[in-house]
Amino acid sequence: MSIIRTLITREWLKFFAGSIIVLFLLLTVANLISGFLRMNVTPLEVIINHILEIPSYSKLIIPVSCLIASLFSINKLKSRNELTAIFASGYSRKKFFYDLILVSVQVATVQLLIGFYLEPFAKAHKNILISDGEGKFRNLKGKGLRSSTIGSGKIWYKSDDYFFSFSTYDKAKDIIKDVTLYKFDEKSVLTEIISAREAAFDIKNDFWLVSSAKHTKDLNKQNFPIKATSATLKLPINEKPSDFKEIEADITTLNGVDLLNYIRKLNKSGINTNEYTVLFLEKLSSSLICIIFTLVAAISAFNPNRRSSSFGKNIGFVFVFTILYWLVNSYFVELGVNSKINPYVSTFGVPLVFLLFLITNFLNHRKLK
Repeated sequence: MSIIRTLITREWLKFFAGSIIVLFLLLTVANLISGFLRMNVTPLEVIINHILEIPSYSKLIIPVSCLIASLFSINKLKSRNELTAIFASGYSRKKFFYDLILVSVQVATVQLLIGFYLEPFAKAHKNILISDGEGKFRNLKGKGLRSSTIGSGKIWYKSDDYFFSFSTYDKAKDIIKDVTLYKFDEKSVLTEIISAREAAFDIKNDFWLVSSAKHTKDLNKQNFPIKATSATLKLPINEKPSDFKEIEADITTLNGVDLLNYIRKLNKSGINTNEYTVLFLEKLSSSLICIIFTLVAAISAFNPNRRSSSFGKNIGFVFVFTILYWLVNSYFVELGVNSKINPYVSTFGVPLVFLLFLITNFLNHRKLK
């Protein structure tokens, strides 16, 4: 039996690796061509950006590769009458699908690790390896620096003459939560500290206003600093709401655990977290769909007759299915990001449809051993 399991797994992995390479090359060619057509970047920056974007491509490539691996590995076993021989030898279909589940779970685990850790790591290093990488390739200039380990886990921002930190930003109300401003002079000596629970943007006067603020000043002088609590106080920062929306874009650099903690903090602040929840759940759904696609494409094993298989039909099916999956899944994710549908429906809606299709087929063939 171990020989049969090795055969099934080996054939599946061969087609999986081949499809990964083919799909990756297709995306590479398209990405590099579009990059080289940009006038504001060098060829080296295009290549570096492409390498850093590879983890992001995995959620497109790996699930479809799982589908291709099952479809073509089973087709190969059918064409050589090996699938018929496997089932005739007493190796049940239950064991066959169990073998596919085992290998797909390993792939799904790799996909989860890529989404949770490798993809954020690559995004965080884009501006380090490419000068203004986000601005050049996405017309977005991220400015936030996140302290995700020591103590607060706040978002930190540095301007010319101050450090600024906050926990969350409510884009709908233009309110910054848990703000702290550290202002310093031209010699980089700390002069004053302002802290408050929140700062609201005054659109009419074009500045940020904090209430019940704790204000400590004259820290750079020889005498004792002056401490006061102000009912209302203008926050001396240059950033506008549009700048904080760009700072929030750096959320993509958080790993899975930190992202989940950040979402929980936003929920406690009463802020709509659909956009970030979709970002987190999408990493889970892209892993789950690897297992589902592996089994969906393997239902042809219920009919091991090689006459029922067609290489041309498989090629056409994969092409149409891949395009539709990418389009539909992207559309659902976009609806979730814009809060038009529930985040769970947005990310798990498509996998659920395939799961129901899979369950229906298994129930129809439950009498087969």
